[in-house]
Amino acid sequence: MELIMNTAAEKFDQTLLKDRGSFQSLITDKLGATPLDFADRFQAIRNTWKEHKKHLAAGVFLLLQYGRHSSAGSRDEPVFLLIKRSLEVAQSGDISCPGGMLNPFLDSLLSRIIMNRFAPFHDGNALNYARGRDVPTFRTIRLFLANAARESWEEIGLNPFNVSFLGALPTYSLHLFKRTIFPVVGLIKDPWHYKPNSEVEKIVEIPVHAFFDSENYCRCCINSDNSRLNQKRLQTCFPCMTIKQEDNTEEILWGATFNIITNFLSIVFENPLPMVSDKTRIVSKICPDNYFRGNSR
Repeated sequence: MELIMNTAAEKFDQTLLKDRGSFQSLITDKLGATPLDFADRFQAIRNTWKEHKKHLAAGVFLLLQYGRHSSAGSRDEPVFLLIKRSLEVAQSGDISCPGGMLNPFLDSLLSRIIMNRFAPFHDGNALNYARGRDVPTFRTIRLFLANAARESWEEIGLNPFNVSFLGALPTYSLHLFKRTIFPVVGLIKDPWHYKPNSEVEKIVEIPVHAFFDSENYCRCCINSDNSRLNQKRLQTCFPCMTIKQEDNTEEILWGATFNIITNFLSIVFENPLPMVSDKTRIVSKICPDNYFRGNSR
């Protein structure tokens, strides 16, 4: 994917971000009108299961939050709440959305509970937009919303009653794994005490406005001694962004999560983001030998 700088995006008006109600309504309306491939993609994945092929489906929560004290941004602007994956899991060291593999039985059961008017996610118009789609799409949105909510509870202790569901994004299929991501978007209502489990090394916050600053964008070149990574020819550089930490180190956002977030922003704001060119600085990411399996045996 060839990306170019866009100076117009750097003039992005941040005023809207500080108006929580207007920003939430904008997201809900934009996502509600976005075509989705949830039902077709999930049916294709289910067909592989019948053929005994191992293609996995995962629900993730792209979470926005106001009101936390952080060097990432001020309290009156939204940040993306992400996790850094620990050495215990595959893709260790990557920055990702909370979420994980679908449990067909459990998540199907939870998805029915969501329809109770006293259950989570009933505030706002997002579920009404979802109901307005065809029945298979609505059921698939509901399924992966339950999946993402369950995994977020397990990974970071996020209470589903503390999240407003804002809509769903088109799926994203990974290149290194036989896995398709079904992203749903949520706005956290109130700050809470994070409770990361062993799969999470730390919480990472990125202010939304950071994605409109060209200086944050880089090209990421992957380095690893892992033969499988080398077979995939990941010596190629990928678009990414760097995230400055309080200790002056940098985290690298790349791959699926980078693409999911930039797609989300493109849908909501309808103006191009400043991306990388051939002259953008290059950063190196070292993937551990256990990148494909984690420490579990």
